Amino acid sequence: MKKQRKGVFADGKFDFPEIKRHRRWRNMSVDNSYIIGIDIGGTNFRIGAVDSSWNTRSFRKIPVKDVFCQENALEALAEYLKRYLSDLDGKSAAIAIGLPATLNRERTVLLQAPNLPNMENIPMVRELSGIFSIPVYLEKDVSMALFYDRRKYGIPDCEILAGCYFGTGIGNAIMINGRILAGRNGTAGELGHIPADGSEIPCGCGNTGCMENLAGGKYLAWLCRETYPDTPIGELFSKHPKDKLLLQFVDRMAAAVAAEINILNPDYIIIGGGVPAMKDFPKDYLEQQIHVHVRKPYPEQDLQLVFAEDEEDKAVIGAALYAAEHIK
Repeated sequence: MKKQRKGVFADGKFDFPEIKRHRRWRNMSVDNSYIIGIDIGGTNFRIGAVDSSWNTRSFRKIPVKDVFCQENALEALAEYLKRYLSDLDGKSAAIAIGLPATLNRERTVLLQAPNLPNMENIPMVRELSGIFSIPVYLEKDVSMALFYDRRKYGIPDCEILAGCYFGTGIGNAIMINGRILAGRNGTAGELGHIPADGSEIPCGCGNTGCMENLAGGKYLAWLCRETYPDTPIGELFSKHPKDKLLLQFVDRMAAAVAAEINILNPDYIIIGGGVPAMKDFPKDYLEQQIHVHVRKPYPEQDLQLVFAEDEEDKAVIGAALYAAEHIK
């Protein structure tokens, strides 16, 4: 088992020659241009200008409600981008946006974003590329994170790479032979919405009893308020390391990851997000329980688990990586 892999760095920077060979991306270092990477989460909006050395310039993080809680959310986003771009020293080669949403198969239309008000069935690529006259790319936010982690941890080319990210909910991205699996309707990889036995908690997707309502950060925050009112959420696992309810929570996380492994038999599984990055989170117990739930003897005897760090600009750089591989 491999819990960690060495990052792929050169002189402190990412070294991705297979991307830099692309003529348009290679020329970015000459003409002082950037890819604008955007990570829209359920809570925060992050944006940065990523150069050809994978450095992030003008990184900003603001509450997502400051951008999207308006009747015309797309117009509000466009106005914010205009202000942001006007402050940049250089030009933009593309805009790449990671969204906590379901997208159409072609990755041009935002279908549904339960945590973003006024964002449904919006042709974002057409509208934004028309406004800014540069290529615009959409993907799920977790897919952008997977692009970043694949490079950082030196994951080799493989048939199946899966990413399970535990934050507010459960994010899931699946890469098949280097390409993100979209599915017939564009909604593949909704691991957080597999049914959890015995749960009647309403979910933002419209169903009840979804796994992320029992194994995501939103549930953990509720558990903290209701059961440990005197403990800050960031200290839950430090102060209550053997607590039955918290171990049950981690076991549900393991069950979700194991379900994906049993279905896909991936070459590598990346586990990340804010929950596993919490202080004293029991990674060893999570890994143990994944092995408990996974089919024997295989794939259980050959699991390749990678625990990824939770980094502020991960999905911003990941979005730029995604765009760099798609720029024509």
